[in-house]
Formats: sequence, C-alpha cells, structure tokens
Amino acid sequence: GQLKLSVEVQGRILVLHVMEAKGLMGKECRTCDSYVKMSIVPDTDWKCRQKTKTVPDSKNPVFHERFLFPVQEEDEQKRLLVTVWNRERNSRQSELIGCMSFGVKSLLTLDKEISGWYYLLGEDLGRTKHLKVATRR
Repeated sequence: GQLKLSVEVQGRILVLHVMEAKGLMGKECRTCDSYVKMSIVPDTDWKCRQKTKTVPDSKNPVFHERFLFPVQEEDEQKRLLVTVWNRERNSRQSELIGCMSFGVKSLLTLDKEISGWYYLLGEDLGRTKHLKVATRR
C-alpha cells in the first residue's frame, strides 16, 4: 500500500497532513477499515500520539486531516513515525498494514518539501526510513 502525506514546518512545529492511501489490503484480501497513527519515537509520552478517524471499508481511504507536532530540542534525534492500521471488524484489535518514518532533525531543516506518495514499509524497515513513490513522467 501507499500513503499520501505532506509535512510542513512552522517554526518548531511539524504540520503533518495525512491525505489519502491506496492499495490497502487487510487479511484475506478484504477491504480495510483503516486509520493512520503518528507519533514521535522513541516516545515515552503517550500524549504525543495522534490518529486519524477510521475510514470504513475502503482500499483507498481519504483522510485529509492535519496534525501538529511541537518539537522540543530533545526530539531532534527522534523520528516521526507514521503507521497505517486495519481495525478488525469483529475484534478490537488492529493489524499493522505498514509504516514509515522521517528524521525529525531533517524535517526541521527542510530544504525539500516532504509531499507526495510514500510506500508503506514493514515494521522493521519503516521504523528507520521512508521510501517515496517515484513519480511517473
């Protein structure tokens, strides 16, 4: 799957705009009830976790939600982790569809805008990097 997002910097605040996702598949290839969860990791403080609303029954959910992450100095060595989850209908559990992360320090010193489609990576890989979907010309 893929997730479309953008990150802007306003002073010491990261503004994350989660736009939409595509190609999301739950178990058994059903459509997903998906949501996106964001936090600055490693994160000892649960209150810096934020999430979108859940979009039911869609492989290509549209979120269009903005989230503000004020950045403290000690956060500069951390990463902004973005995870996409499928909420299981019959249980209260969610399964991780994929994730990606961005270095906070590199976001603050943005010379290039973070904007566009990114691949949802497996948990191990996604905790350490992000991969932009190449635009077809």
